[in-house]
Amino acid sequence: MTQHLLADVGGTHTRCGLGGEQAAVRDVRTYKNQDFEDLIALFKQYLSEIGQARPASVTVAVAAPVHGGVAQLTNLVWTIDSTQLLTQFGADRATLINDFAALAFAIPRLHTDDRVQVGGTAPVAGATIGVLGPGTGLGVAGLTSFDGRWVPISSEGGHVTLPAVNAREAQIIERLRRRYGHVSAERVLSGPGLVTLYETVTHREHCNLTPAEISRMAIDGEPQAGDVLNLFFALLGTVAGNLALTLGARGGVYLGGGILPQLRAQLVQSGFRQRFESKGRFEEYLSEIPVFLITADTPALVGLNYYLQQLLREP
Repeated sequence: MTQHLLADVGGTHTRCGLGGEQAAVRDVRTYKNQDFEDLIALFKQYLSEIGQARPASVTVAVAAPVHGGVAQLTNLVWTIDSTQLLTQFGADRATLINDFAALAFAIPRLHTDDRVQVGGTAPVAGATIGVLGPGTGLGVAGLTSFDGRWVPISSEGGHVTLPAVNAREAQIIERLRRRYGHVSAERVLSGPGLVTLYETVTHREHCNLTPAEISRMAIDGEPQAGDVLNLFFALLGTVAGNLALTLGARGGVYLGGGILPQLRAQLVQSGFRQRFESKGRFEEYLSEIPVFLITADTPALVGLNYYLQQLLREP
């Protein structure tokens, strides 16, 4: 069987698998990026472990914009070059795509038990879809239908300016602005952003807590951590609602990334949905748009495999 190497490269982890004409991704393994000098070293480790020497192709989803087959990761000091991948592995093809564009490709292939609905009604068939999710950064993409095919909309929407809805949020953002200058959505709505938000709300710089520790404190009932997590979800609802309006995402908004599946109950019980819909005259419009939390294990690899299949069919 011809082996095609797939990889979803985030700021913290890389997930590798084998794909191709088969719908299912095989031999999936996850690695910590900090354990490797670069992606080439990581790929060599993966191929050695699964007993493969030369993949027919290499298709990589990257947490960064792609220009001319090259990507400089936003939250990791790696440069990924498709030409270098071709040279190193002797593959016939090497392709880079934005990681949330790959995730968007997976949306039509998710099963009912791969997602949890957070409000709204039924999605409009064939309508545009929004995708976003906090992880090491904040990924944002869209998916639209054209000529009977789904087409992803790549974006760097995680770096839009974070909006304030009330006076308290304006005060918090002003403190962040004094510290960082521009305050993007990703500055707060990400793993590192949750820590930054906690430090800002509690007036403690360099608190030495991890995102997981803050989340656990909130779940265990610690008041300040609980307040910060609720604020995180409210701000995420604002940004998700903005994305739904920007894209006209009547096909639904899907939440991905590595953080939210671990906080499913807290997300559902939070003010996320109220803030998502809270857009004045367009509240009724947004109330019908469903939001889905993606719970599948490796959805970006599923989308990446579908993208690869389209490439393999091209003449």
